[in-house]
Amino acid sequence: MSIISRTADLFYAYRFIKLLVTPWEKMDAYKLGVIDGKGKVIKKAVTNEEKSSYTVFHRLVFNIKRLIGMLPFGKTRIASWATALFLIREETGMSEEQILEVFKKMEIDIEEDLFEETWFMKNNILKQGSYSLTNNIPSPVTGEIIALTKTQITVSENCKPIGYFRDVPIYKVKHDLTGQEIYVNPGELKR
Repeated sequence: MSIISRTADLFYAYRFIKLLVTPWEKMDAYKLGVIDGKGKVIKKAVTNEEKSSYTVFHRLVFNIKRLIGMLPFGKTRIASWATALFLIREETGMSEEQILEVFKKMEIDIEEDLFEETWFMKNNILKQGSYSLTNNIPSPVTGEIIALTKTQITVSENCKPIGYFRDVPIYKVKHDLTGQEIYVNPGELKR
C-alpha cells in the first residue's frame, strides 16, 4: 500500500469519526437546511455549498449515525470518543492499539480525552452518593431515552464498573426518577 493511499485512509477514518461524534445541529447540512435534527434529508441539496455539506460520504456517515441511534446507548450524543472508537473496533476488528496508532500518526492525541479520573472516583470505584446526569441516557433494553440530563442517580454503596473500553469504566446504576437501571461512564456524571 502506498503512502498516499495510507494517508488518505487515515484522513477518512478521522473524518468519519469526527462526523460520527458531531451533534446533528452542528453539521453544515443541518445549518443549511438540508437535514433535520435527526439527520433525515428535508430538501435536496441545490447550491454548491449544500452539495458540499451532503456528499455520498456524508450520507453514509449519517445513515450509520441514525442506525446507531436505534441501539441501546445510541440515542445519547456520541460525544464519547470511547463509544465511537468502540464501534469502530467492533466493526473493523482492529485492536484498540491499532485504532489509537492511526490517530497518533495523524498527530491527534485522543488518549487523554478517553478517561479522566474524577474526585468522586478512586481506582475506578464510583463513590457512594447522589449524582446529576450530564447527558440523556437511554434504556439498555429499548434504546429509548429514560433518564434526562440534570436528573439524579443515587449510588447507595461504592460501585464497581461492569465493563470497560480503553480503561473507561462503565457503571450500572439506578435512575432515581424512573427507578430503572441505566449504564453510565464518569463523563456523564457530576456531583
